Amino acid sequence: MDTTMQIRVRVPARRMKKVQALFDEMGTDVTSAINIFLAQVELNHRIPFDVTASEVPNAATRAAMREAEAMDLPAYNTVAEFMTALKKK
Repeated sequence: MDTTMQIRVRVPARRMKKVQALFDEMGTDVTSAINIFLAQVELNHRIPFDVTASEVPNAATRAAMREAEAMDLPAYNTVAEFMTALKKK
């Protein structure tokens, strides 16, 4: 049986509460999630997601998304639906 090690991490309380609620919804806990993360690092020899310095989406993209949401445009469930509507115009 492998021995275990205990780690201690400082996390903002507000973030921890949000994350714990999300993990509850997923049926897991913080310890398991950290173990999953560490297993992926071990397996792939890298952080299992992209780490960037830029905000994604950036402020301009978020503004454009808000503008698009404010428009009362029809929604289509498939490309075929969209193409049919497009041909009618």
